[in-house]
Amino acid sequence: MTRERAVKHGYEDLTILELVLQLHGELRRSLEPIRVTPLQAGVLLFIRRHAKARMTDTAAALCVRLPTLSEVVKDLVWKRWVTKRRSVTDTRVVYLRLSQRGQVITRKIENQARQVNTGVAANKILTAAGLKQLR
Repeated sequence: MTRERAVKHGYEDLTILELVLQLHGELRRSLEPIRVTPLQAGVLLFIRRHAKARMTDTAAALCVRLPTLSEVVKDLVWKRWVTKRRSVTDTRVVYLRLSQRGQVITRKIENQARQVNTGVAANKILTAAGLKQLR
């Protein structure tokens, strides 16, 4: 159900969780044409902003467990959007880097994500939490 439809049917006072789930659904739908999940998009965008991203740092930043991130990264490597490299000094450390294809797909992700009305959703989430609205 879209936000507009929810309001039309009298469900405008949604909880924070319901609003976050709506936003997640909108984001998922916007990313479907480029065959990227929201978690994959988050990983790709994190790696783009952090040139020396390590697996453990990425998992911590995105609040996912390392085994979950490992599965996502495995798919991203298979798609040739990400490369993995072990540290020379400590083989337990794995660095992540975007490939050329990964650079292209992150631009597409940003364009698709802009289509999601995040400003309105974020304001509703903050309002529901009793915080000041974004300006």
